[in-house]
Amino acid sequence: MSFALRMAAVLVAGIALAGPASAQDYGPYGVSGSTSLGSGYGFDWDGFYAGVYGGGVPFGTTSWNAGVFSGVNVAIDSAVVGVEAQLGADIDGSTSIDALVLGKGGVSLGDALIYATGGTGLISGDFGYALGGGAEYGFTDYMSVRGEVLGTGSWGSMPSDMRVTAGVAFHL
Repeated sequence: MSFALRMAAVLVAGIALAGPASAQDYGPYGVSGSTSLGSGYGFDWDGFYAGVYGGGVPFGTTSWNAGVFSGVNVAIDSAVVGVEAQLGADIDGSTSIDALVLGKGGVSLGDALIYATGGTGLISGDFGYALGGGAEYGFTDYMSVRGEVLGTGSWGSMPSDMRVTAGVAFHL
């Protein structure tokens, strides 16, 4: 199975599993019973957040990575856009640094957020890009858990690695 097909399958599975467990009428603005900005049901995705993540590359040569992230989201009705910085290390016999700046866009389904992301920076110590997506679930007023899949590669080439990570974020 090709790398792109495997990545697409993981993204589809993650999105399917991230949705709310029960049927909910979110109305025209994505918020249950609300037609005004900033009120109603669900986690408040608007504002600054920071957290930690860990995971690895599940296919081909297995490697592990871990790091920290921080960012800011702007929520407009059910749409959520933002920017995030990630700083981490790949651990695969030798340690290399990752430093990414990612744009983020998605949709809020109450306590769940489904998003796509992409950006650039250092990947395993070399300049490259990352594209992918994830799902996040707010389980308290200020904490969320997330799963993310990123395809990474060098500029001018197809993605050469796929990272699957899980993390926890603290929202201010």
